[in-house]
Amino acid sequence: MAHTFLLREGRWRAAGEYRDAAGVATAAEGETRIRHEPGRWLSEGVMRLKRNPPEEQRHRYDIAPLSPGAQSTHWSAENERLGTLQGRFVLAGDAILSFYASATGRYRGFESLQQKDAKHYLVRGAMLDQDKVVATWALTLESVA
Repeated sequence: MAHTFLLREGRWRAAGEYRDAAGVATAAEGETRIRHEPGRWLSEGVMRLKRNPPEEQRHRYDIAPLSPGAQSTHWSAENERLGTLQGRFVLAGDAILSFYASATGRYRGFESLQQKDAKHYLVRGAMLDQDKVVATWALTLESVA
């Protein structure tokens, strides 16, 4: 089955759980939009954490389009808290893997997006501050357009 997230334009809804460094779970929901422009792909979206007070995390990835036959590509993003992030997407069978680091190397993370069918992915990820886990997440992505 061909990947539908990232490799095609579309809108996706996310829902699941976010855990902080102490392991405290918070419900999370959000949206992501994938756009393909000449010379670049964009992933823009928001994740809302249902805590008190509520928290919103916005993202915008600038992605180098996959070359024909390629199995990986680079991406970059600006994050209010972490600064510039540089990462890579890797196609690995039924999964899209992502790993990244901040410009200083202090922050690192990884994410796996496992395709269940053309409209659904299971997402698992973690972010670290040096060697300390500061967040993990378990989400489901569903295509909405």
